[in-house]
Amino acid sequence: MHPFVYPIVPAIRDLRAVERIIPTPVSSVFLLEGDIFKIKNSTRILKENGKIVFVHLDLVSGLGRDEASVKLVKEFVGADGIITTRSNLIVIASKLGLMTVQRIFLIDSKAVETGIQQIKKHKVNFVEVLPGLIPEFIKYIKENIEQPIISGGLVSKKNQVKKILDAGAIAVSTSKEELWDMF
Repeated sequence: MHPFVYPIVPAIRDLRAVERIIPTPVSSVFLLEGDIFKIKNSTRILKENGKIVFVHLDLVSGLGRDEASVKLVKEFVGADGIITTRSNLIVIASKLGLMTVQRIFLIDSKAVETGIQQIKKHKVNFVEVLPGLIPEFIKYIKENIEQPIISGGLVSKKNQVKKILDAGAIAVSTSKEELWDMF
């Protein structure tokens, strides 16, 4: 199953929200913060309820930025994929059979171009573009890479979600619970 069948992806910082995700139609979840043990438990609950789970390696307590951490997310946590800004972790995760999401930030034009180069070089599965409130850049990045785009960051309204999807993103990541079941 494609992980982003449903175009909204809850981006969870407070793991207490996991129980509230279960009845929603979302297909995938981004776990952004928490310690490795709580992330493992949240992953188990989500997967038992048919959700695909991505863990943000750069933000979870108890994880380093190395091969052992990627293996830990796969074997101990049981996640389906990772999110990271670090290209070296994308390479490791791909070799281990995890789905990969490379996160890039629209800070300035140099950051956009560097992000595009890294995406092309490392064959990431998906790209997350932040912040999502600049649809013109979503279109630009989509024109320059093959990978599907997810976008998020500062997204809080339904009309923003629509603009992001209209710009070419396949999904929108958001922590705003009122958007999780908007379709």
